[in-house]
Amino acid sequence: MLLLWACGILGGMQFAKISVAFQPLQVLYGVGPAPMGWVLSAVGLVGLALGVTMGLFATAIGVRRLLLGGLALGATLSAAQSLLPPFPLLLVSRMLEGASHLAIVVAAPTLIGASCAPQHRAIAMGLWSTFVGVAFALMAAVGSGVIARSGLDGLLQLHALGMAGMLVWLLAATRRDPHPEPAPWPPLRTLLRQHAAVYTDFHTVLPGLTFFCYTAVAVALLTFVPPWTGADRAWLAVVLPLMVIAGNFGAGWLVQHWLAPLQLARVAFSAVALAALWLGWSHAAGQRLGAPALALLFTSGLAGGSAFALIPYLCHDSRTQARANGAVAQMGNLGSSCGPPLLAACSAQWGIGGLVGPAVLASVLGFALASWARRHLARR
Repeated sequence: MLLLWACGILGGMQFAKISVAFQPLQVLYGVGPAPMGWVLSAVGLVGLALGVTMGLFATAIGVRRLLLGGLALGATLSAAQSLLPPFPLLLVSRMLEGASHLAIVVAAPTLIGASCAPQHRAIAMGLWSTFVGVAFALMAAVGSGVIARSGLDGLLQLHALGMAGMLVWLLAATRRDPHPEPAPWPPLRTLLRQHAAVYTDFHTVLPGLTFFCYTAVAVALLTFVPPWTGADRAWLAVVLPLMVIAGNFGAGWLVQHWLAPLQLARVAFSAVALAALWLGWSHAAGQRLGAPALALLFTSGLAGGSAFALIPYLCHDSRTQARANGAVAQMGNLGSSCGPPLLAACSAQWGIGGLVGPAVLASVLGFALASWARRHLARR
């Protein structure tokens, strides 16, 4: 399980390596923030377009084979990027890297679900849900130092080496796919119908919709909350991502020992709304914002972790879990693509209220989805 989690962390670094190298890459290529922003987001755009498609094809390809292919493609593309190609080729390589990232984030959690005993799946998925936060935290800790010592090419080569090493390790450590006989390939003419089936099946769509409510605000809050915190800004910028990680993992622990995933989702989204209102009230009252900011990001992490915990709770075989993971990847990328610009515009217009309002609305939507799902399951 830890090996598969490490694969996810390397997949998260496909975003984090560009984030930490954002300004040096701007200087190298002589471009502004907007073009370099496309380089950063190109990986997520592929997930937005093809998330469910990858989930549909996962068991036909073979989940283990899909993960190995994603690692091999990721290692190759990072090595190619370390040559610092012309900007258009860099952008193309990042779009191809989106396919690598998508293969990893669909296959690895599916294999985790298949390899764990049922009673351990919730905490395993809680651990998995931390992979992006851990990737960014690790890259923030070492990335700038690597660039200073070895240059941009050294950072990209290190990531390529990590991907290649994980590929070799996975080949040695895992011998077979959880589906020894792969499922038949979905006919291309039926893809649209199968997409509709994923999004009309309660079991496969609910984790994705819940995760959208999390990603629509969490990434933006990490970016836009610290500037409002005054003297606390420096340490909060470091600690807030760790609070999200703690919330993600804590969700798995709570589901393992205390709450069903739908109960946790209701509690977590309620807590996000209350923490957001606390943040707004503290700002209006002229109080320090450190404590409500920590509470807001921790409860956001709980909400995100509850979405991953829903997958094994609702989907009991690897094929259905792969489809649910595809929907989570697609809806997560939708949230992380539209959330930051929306919250940026709202905060520019209404100040901190522009952060509090969308956070409360997303939380109300997440709570409503979990409440509807609870009633749906009770009726069945």
